[in-house]
Amino acid sequence: MPPSTRKRFIRSRSRLNRESGPSVPVRSNETRDMTTDQATRQPSKYAQNHFTYSWTIRSFNELVTFYPNTSFVLSDRFWSPRPPLTNDSSVKNKQNDHPYLWRIKLYPNGVNEAAKTHISLYLVAIQTPYEKQTNITWREKTFKLEVFRLTSDPTSSSSSSPTPLLIRNETFTMKFEFDGLDDFGRHRFCSFESLFPNNDNTAEIDLLIRVQIFNVSSAIGSTDESIEHTEPEFPSFKQHLDDGKFSDVEFTFDCGSKIKAHRIILATRSTYFEKLLGDKWKEGQMKTIPIKHMEYTTFRSILYYLYTGKLEEGLEFDVLKDVYSKADMLNLERFGEMVADRIADMVNGDNWDEILMLAWEVGDSRLKEAALEYAVMKWDDIRDGENMKRVMGCGNMDWIEELMRARYINMSML
Repeated sequence: MPPSTRKRFIRSRSRLNRESGPSVPVRSNETRDMTTDQATRQPSKYAQNHFTYSWTIRSFNELVTFYPNTSFVLSDRFWSPRPPLTNDSSVKNKQNDHPYLWRIKLYPNGVNEAAKTHISLYLVAIQTPYEKQTNITWREKTFKLEVFRLTSDPTSSSSSSPTPLLIRNETFTMKFEFDGLDDFGRHRFCSFESLFPNNDNTAEIDLLIRVQIFNVSSAIGSTDESIEHTEPEFPSFKQHLDDGKFSDVEFTFDCGSKIKAHRIILATRSTYFEKLLGDKWKEGQMKTIPIKHMEYTTFRSILYYLYTGKLEEGLEFDVLKDVYSKADMLNLERFGEMVADRIADMVNGDNWDEILMLAWEVGDSRLKEAALEYAVMKWDDIRDGENMKRVMGCGNMDWIEELMRARYINMSML
């Protein structure tokens, strides 16, 4: 398999405090469409098939100037309607009295070093009292994030409202977990080059950030817990994984294992496989392709994702590490984030140092937060262990100093 440039996978959420982070005042003006009650910010009973919340940020250039990389701002909290459980208007839908709670998270200078010169943008799900009382631990929604630049006609003397110029939008279908991954978006949502005229990030601009949350009708008698999560572009082909029926390519491994696959599925789901199986590489003409630099379990986990849109259950830590690096190589960003979250949940006394140094090496804040949290909480147990010796012996003073800062900050909070 040909080499590929290494990328980094970023999560915005802090495991220690999901709404913590450096903050400065934001001059903003929130506007809402007619599906929102202005006085209470509760959804109107007249909400249609989607809800829209708009967040206007004046003088966004000032945020870029004064807001450091990795720091974020949050919109006000807002509510969206819970879709009805039934289409029968004569039936009282008690669940519709309990709307969803959200906010938007924006990193004006990117979520980390790899996302500099971009804004990072996420929708954050907030668990409501109703969801806590009824033990609803996650929600799955389809939503669209949009960024507009507000422009005015300099030749016009009228005081008409600025015209929103769409810079970028993207639609997601995601599963928000209140005790896990509670925000979703894109760490390089749009570049400064596309935001600022003449690529001058000191030029004064106003932004309009808008989220549309779609109320997909649920089946009668269904609940939030009944939805099976898949990516919007990932209708599942799980039944065809390693099934010889209709397969037109086979991959072989040094261990002797084989796995059958379907070129059209792989090429549709991955630009890497689109090139590998195309007519420009020799593999495109081969019915059997040997895989020399990847373990069978790693490769099968990647195929499982491409066929289902999900991360396979029951993968061991060592396999997940290898899958994480290969997801990067294959340019599967969302898959890499799934793997990072699974690894972050597996931090323990045997691997915290390995996860921490991996996070430092690739710049993954999700892994770093998880490993640092474990280290500072278990400091007395790990301070004299072999894992700590490996971290202290890594030779990178910036990394060591970051670990010690986390330790002392934790001590000062006790």
